[in-house]
Amino acid sequence: MTLTLVALELDHVGIAATSAHELPLARALDAEGTPLSEMPSGVAVGRFGPGDRLELVTPARPGSPIERFLELRGPGLHHIALRVDEPLPEVLGRLRAEGIEATGEIETSSDGRPCVFLHPSSTGGVLVELVAGPRPA
Repeated sequence: MTLTLVALELDHVGIAATSAHELPLARALDAEGTPLSEMPSGVAVGRFGPGDRLELVTPARPGSPIERFLELRGPGLHHIALRVDEPLPEVLGRLRAEGIEATGEIETSSDGRPCVFLHPSSTGGVLVELVAGPRPA
């Protein structure tokens, strides 16, 4: 079986930090005032940079997944997000058939689109987020 995943574009790049103030890149792009939205998982996210293609990911409450990430790895690249046009359940079915596992279930992204994260052990050490549908205007 050949796996075909049509990733239409790089949707965004997630950068982990305790705050925008901690990241020189965020300061250089004047992102310190980036509004953050708290997600059900306990992380807070906000978009900044050219075309809002950079996503600041910070802990919103103790015990959040990003807090553990920061403890282990420190601030920096957290994930890359690819946009797909296919329904995520179909994409996940094909990926699972090829041994690529998700970290959890399909959820809702910070901008309201369906998304799912692929486990780094299945993707060469990179946390990959798949986001379905076009970017909001």
